[in-house]
Amino acid sequence: MKALTLWLTGLTLLAAPVAAQTTAELHGHLTNTGSEKLLLTWWGQPLATHEQQRAVHLEPNGDFSLSVPVARPMLAQLSYGDEEIPVFLEPGDALELHGNAEDLAATGKFDSADGAAHRPAAAANNYLQELSRRFLNNDDYQVLPENIKLAEKGFLSFLDYRRSHEQDLLKQTSRRGRFTPAFEAYAEADITYTYAEDRLTYADLREQTVADQPRLDLSPGYYAFLQEPGLLPGNEEAVASAHYQDFLLDYVHYQARATGHQPSSPDYFPTCYRLGDNLLHAAARPVVLGRIVLETIRQGHVAHAQAMLTTYATTAQAPAGWVAQLRSDLADHQSFAIGSAAPPVVMRTVDGKELSLSDFRGKLVYLMFWDSRYPAGQRELPYLKELMAALAGQPIVVLMAALDESPTSWQQTVACASPALAGTQAYVLSSGSNQTLRQAYSIERLPDAVLIAEDGTLLDLHPRHLSSRALQDDLKAAVGRAAAYRAVALNQL
Repeated sequence: MKALTLWLTGLTLLAAPVAAQTTAELHGHLTNTGSEKLLLTWWGQPLATHEQQRAVHLEPNGDFSLSVPVARPMLAQLSYGDEEIPVFLEPGDALELHGNAEDLAATGKFDSADGAAHRPAAAANNYLQELSRRFLNNDDYQVLPENIKLAEKGFLSFLDYRRSHEQDLLKQTSRRGRFTPAFEAYAEADITYTYAEDRLTYADLREQTVADQPRLDLSPGYYAFLQEPGLLPGNEEAVASAHYQDFLLDYVHYQARATGHQPSSPDYFPTCYRLGDNLLHAAARPVVLGRIVLETIRQGHVAHAQAMLTTYATTAQAPAGWVAQLRSDLADHQSFAIGSAAPPVVMRTVDGKELSLSDFRGKLVYLMFWDSRYPAGQRELPYLKELMAALAGQPIVVLMAALDESPTSWQQTVACASPALAGTQAYVLSSGSNQTLRQAYSIERLPDAVLIAEDGTLLDLHPRHLSSRALQDDLKAAVGRAAAYRAVALNQL
């Protein structure tokens, strides 16, 4: 099922105090239940990194009762075992849910507490269930995995067809039961901006997912839809929809690339922030700018993230909780981020010489962690010779750091290699299982690599593997890039 992740905000969120928190009540009866809990999950705010949740045991007869804190309209996910359905909740709602627990997505139906299915809350949630059954759970209406392979004309026909059918369902359902203004704004925006987001990201996504296909040469009028009235710079009623937020964020990225800034450029994320600051206003502005800060914390230079967060806290008019969340996220990530000092690694070569990363200061270091016992690392070794030949004369070091439990197998691999392994081969000295080092470098599987700049700071947290021919060009282009990052940090915002 396509995720329906959403955080909804009242339109006066940034201009008035938050409304007093109340609750929504969800009761009902499920058949064919087992021992699992009924779980409700939701996002408390748009910059949160973890969902909130409420769980409840069902009675032996399948009855349940769940009370949820709701300060403003929100979309949540209700799950029982592997079955899940979306639930739209507003302060004071009282809903009844009935269905088969083993097939909740197909059988779930809502009534209001007084038993009337046409009441606004029940009508909204029954619409969501029908939308999920017809479209979100149907691969024929999804971009991935098949429709992304369509050429431009076919892809646009698919988007138009899907949007038309979704709009028809919304019209039919709204005639049967009146919606609240908050839900109607969400439902209309979700259709509009699902279309806009999929159209905006089509070329990039197709290039990433369709093998052996060059990037499409789109027709001159392809992006003309961005000029449609009401789509940009922002529809304040649409800020409720996660698809609207995603669209605005990707629109900022689109504008950055259109002005010649690529994700690999040292000034990319600061450029995105400046563009977002100019393009966005009102309720959408702190949401999208905050998400750009989050992206920078996770993917950009730590100095850029720090400067952006300072600017965001003082000028974005964001709630204090959002700023606190960003500060917490920065604290969690800044020890392993572009621009942070590379965690120390103590190694020994086959001939017994001890090495540390500081020995390579002044050179770019491609550091690959591997285990000589496992095929995944062994498969990378044949590419070392070609890579080192391509980098001849460059101030670049390729350092292979083995994390074997003991040096014996590593020594045999290096000693028996024919031809002799190129690059610098070393064994990481540690006690135990190298767990501290794995945590410091966020190593989840081997082989893994990082790129370290001439000044000893991290430059790329996820460079390509040795087997990628493009790594040669990446490494040559990375020489001196740390200085460019620092220059941007001094003048970015």
